Amino acid sequence: MLNEKKSILKKTSKTVTDTSEQVLAQLKNGLSKIGDIGTNTKNKFVDYVKDVFDVLPLIENAGFKTNRVIVGISVPPSIEIHFSRYKELNEKETNKLLELYSNRKMFKLIFKALRMSNEFQGKLSSETLVFSETCIEISIPPKVSIKYLNKDISNLTKIESEFD
Repeated sequence: MLNEKKSILKKTSKTVTDTSEQVLAQLKNGLSKIGDIGTNTKNKFVDYVKDVFDVLPLIENAGFKTNRVIVGISVPPSIEIHFSRYKELNEKETNKLLELYSNRKMFKLIFKALRMSNEFQGKLSSETLVFSETCIEISIPPKVSIKYLNKDISNLTKIESEFD
């Protein structure tokens, strides 16, 4: 079971890494089509997106699987990341990661938002809805969303994923 989880994590991390170059190429192409954005601003935003991609495997080590990333090419630009938690870290493990990646500003920003979301989500419950994922939108202003699914839809989604 542990090896299976490690394998899933490695596959997910590899997928994030493999697709990042393709997404960055599309991002550069999309930014070049927005005439009002200067070259310097485009390059800064691409670097910002690269920074996010670089920390996603670290966030996965912290127990959060990246479900999808949406890059909004707009003014202001945005990055929307959807996560689901696959393991719970204890306080010692959390502190160790925060110390290990203390120089990674993007890691701290995302990880702190995910921890806050988990605390908030743990206090909410519904008879008809189940927690689905946490969405962090890095923009001006930043936004954290907690997404819920209808229990019936959630059960269908679980069944479909078992056949994949």
